[in-house]
Amino acid sequence: MMKVSLKTNIIIDLAMFLAMAVTSISGIVIKVIAPLRRVAHEAWVRDMAYWIMGCGRRMWANIHLWAGVVLLVLLVLHVVLHWSVIDGFFKKHIKSSAWRTTLYLVLFVLLILSVVPWIWAL
Repeated sequence: MMKVSLKTNIIIDLAMFLAMAVTSISGIVIKVIAPLRRVAHEAWVRDMAYWIMGCGRRMWANIHLWAGVVLLVLLVLHVVLHWSVIDGFFKKHIKSSAWRTTLYLVLFVLLILSVVPWIWAL
C-alpha cells in the first residue's frame, strides 16, 4: 500500500485541474470560435482564433490533444496512488468479491478504451 502525502496529492489534483481547464478551453475554441475549415476563411474567425493567445486552429488542436494526454496520465496516477481508498470503499459497499472483481474488470476495460484512442492519435 502506497501512502500519499498531502502535498503530493494537492500537486497532482491541481495539475489535473489545470489540464482539465486547458482541455475544456481548447475544446471550446476549436468547436465554437473556429469550428470548421470552411469558416476559417472568414477574417473575424481567424482574427478571433489568433487573438486568443496567438494560436491558430491547428495549434489549438495540438494543445487540446496534449492537455488531454496529460490529464489522462495524471488521472491514472491519481487512481494508482489512491487505490487503497478506492478498494476500501468498494469492499465496504460491495460485499461479494465476484461483483467487485467484475466491477474492477469493467473499470479496467473503460481505462483501456480511454487510452487506446490517445495512442492512435499520437
